[in-house]
Amino acid sequence: MATKYSEIYKVFLNTVDSYEFSAIDDDELEEVLYGYLDAGRVMFINYHKDVYDTDEEAKQFNVTLNRFEIAFLAKAMKLEWVMRNKNSEEMMRKAIGDRDYQAVQGYQYLDKLSKVERQLRVEIQEGLNDYEYSQSSLYGDMA
Repeated sequence: MATKYSEIYKVFLNTVDSYEFSAIDDDELEEVLYGYLDAGRVMFINYHKDVYDTDEEAKQFNVTLNRFEIAFLAKAMKLEWVMRNKNSEEMMRKAIGDRDYQAVQGYQYLDKLSKVERQLRVEIQEGLNDYEYSQSSLYGDMA
C-alpha cells in the first residue's frame, strides 16, 4: 500500500514548534510542507527504496514506507526547516549589521540552529546506514 505524504507531514508537524504553520491556510500549508519533503528526500538518494517514485496527483509515494522511514523523512523535513530558518537568520544578521545583531542576541539563536542542523544531519545519515545494515533481506545471496 502506498504511503501518503500527509503521514509524513503529521510526524513532521509534531516535531516542530512554529506559529508560522498555524498562520497559513491549508492549501498554502500543503505547498510549504511539500517543499520541505521534496528538499528532504535528497538525504535518501542512496537509499534502497526510491522515495522519488511518487504519484503527485494522489500525493503519495508509490512505495510503502514503514514507521522508521516515515520518521526519518520527517527528520529530513525538519532539517530543511532548520536550514531555512538558519539562512533567514543569517540574512537578518547581514541586513542589520553584526553589532546590532549581537545586541539582540541573535548569534546565540543562530549558533543553536547550526548545532541542531549538524545534529539532525548526523542522526539521519547514521540512522539510515544502521537501518540498512540491519536489513539482511537487502543482501540477497551475500548474507
